[in-house]
Amino acid sequence: FKWRRFRLMKYAIFVDVDGTLLDNKQQIPESAVYAIQNARKKGHYVFLNTGRCKAELFESILNIGFDGIICSSGGYIEYEGQCIRHLTFDENDIQALIQYFEKNKIGYYLECNHGMYVDTLYHDWMQEVFKDFIPEGAEEYTSSMIVVDGSQQIYEVNKISFLCTLNNFDQIYKDLHEHFNIIKNTIPMIREVSGEISIKGIHKADAADILLKHIGLEDVSTIAIGDSDNDIELLQHVDIGIGMGNGTEKCKAVCDEITDDVEHDGLYKSFVKHNLIESR
Repeated sequence: FKWRRFRLMKYAIFVDVDGTLLDNKQQIPESAVYAIQNARKKGHYVFLNTGRCKAELFESILNIGFDGIICSSGGYIEYEGQCIRHLTFDENDIQALIQYFEKNKIGYYLECNHGMYVDTLYHDWMQEVFKDFIPEGAEEYTSSMIVVDGSQQIYEVNKISFLCTLNNFDQIYKDLHEHFNIIKNTIPMIREVSGEISIKGIHKADAADILLKHIGLEDVSTIAIGDSDNDIELLQHVDIGIGMGNGTEKCKAVCDEITDDVEHDGLYKSFVKHNLIESR
């Protein structure tokens, strides 16, 4: 169900990152920067709401300026530099999942606020992916990853990504879905061969509620814009759910409306349509 409250003149806007704010080459359209910064100047609240962990929110993203951030598909919430919520996997679950991945020769990526931990399979694969899709950003991204060799103490894991094919994704889902949220990754350059695991019952919508309550904005009108399956709960929950034209069919099916894709200024066009900003 959606929020149904007394409407204020200002909006709280929740913006996804990959496929919404960033294009397929991990670049941020200038029009999106303009839209977010000018919406805030007009008094609207703009929040990041992403599946990425905090360690993946590089300066190029944060320097745009946001009123708060939600990371790890709702597991981490931050406002004015203060942590509002930080949910992590049970350490026993992490060890069991690592054993499962290694037994089945599945590459994995442990996403933490303090770092990004990958096994050799995932690291080598990511290097090749970035060389093919965004060669100029390969070194910056992969150099920030820490290859797991058994000596690190990996703690406070927010989310996990893993390598898969269609067939073994189905098997992984069957084996693990009773205990965890599991979806296919929808970032275009890796969507065919990667999946995500997050904490059961945690999603972007309940995190948005918690953040707005913390700030005292329970009665504000709400908009969300996204492209991924992990945006679905939030897009259904807000007053206006906007799907990117490049979004998954499952995601777009639950939206109130569809804007253009990220390469054709979809975020900017949606902000103009709803009078959040004036057109350039």
